[in-house]
Amino acid sequence: MTERLPLLFNPRSGTSKKDPDALMRKLPPELRARLEPLAFGPPWDYSEAIEKAVRAEGPLLVWGGDGTVHHAMKALRKLGCPVALGAIPGGSGNGAVRGLRTPLEPEGAIQRLLEGRELRVDLGLLDGEPFLNLCGTGFEAAVAHGFDALGSRGFFGYAKLSLRLWRSEKPLRVRWDATRSPVAEPSGAVEKFMAAWKGEEPDLPEHPWSLCFANLPQFGAGLWIAPHADPLDGALQWASLKRPSLFGAIAEGPALFREKGHSALRYEGRFLRAIVHLDRPAPWHLDGEPVAVRDRAELAVESKSFRLQVTDACPWR
Repeated sequence: MTERLPLLFNPRSGTSKKDPDALMRKLPPELRARLEPLAFGPPWDYSEAIEKAVRAEGPLLVWGGDGTVHHAMKALRKLGCPVALGAIPGGSGNGAVRGLRTPLEPEGAIQRLLEGRELRVDLGLLDGEPFLNLCGTGFEAAVAHGFDALGSRGFFGYAKLSLRLWRSEKPLRVRWDATRSPVAEPSGAVEKFMAAWKGEEPDLPEHPWSLCFANLPQFGAGLWIAPHADPLDGALQWASLKRPSLFGAIAEGPALFREKGHSALRYEGRFLRAIVHLDRPAPWHLDGEPVAVRDRAELAVESKSFRLQVTDACPWR
């Protein structure tokens, strides 16, 4: 009998209950015959599922949030990426899949991924630990740590926590030792116009309120934290958010939720590697997952080291 592709799903991720039987009923019969839904979660031992995916000639399909996808990425990387990872949205924010332009309906995502292609992408590294989408510190990491401690999911809890931390979280003071990414000179008239419109890349931020290091452009829930992030360029995009006033949040915040939106709250640039020194120990996150507090961090890139299954809508090739 031909091995079926495992479809791993995390029952705890996201705000709504996952019903694999209902999902399977929405798929064409030929796809239902190829897939085997398997409930999954901590302690995140992916080894058996990866072996099944290898025998079924991949990819490894993972239905969950950014945290579930993050742990799957780590497991595949540790084994040398024997199959590609196919991420299916099933979390609260779904930052990675949104950035890759994967459909947000799970049944559509599965079909488009299996009709799609494999892409070799960069991974970011925080002190040697990999991330697929982004990592960060300051306000965004304080929210990640606080949200994890809540023990429950949901927009209202997230919004209440964010409002409290917006009032209390203070900017960091940062000292940098960074290798900047060279900027190519624009050649054509259109490129020169766009470069002039964009302006010079800002200096590395010294007093960020929220500081993100992005391999993909979306933070989650539709927020474009680093619109110019590119998972194929061998660099990381930094993005710094200023702490907004109430009026600033109303006036400038909506632009952060448009892919091409320009907001005075956001500054971004690019570097190849960096050592970041903070004025105090601060929380950090990896793909939205809380990690250890630190006052020094080393950021780097593992170039085109990871196998990712993407849809034809993915803008990178």
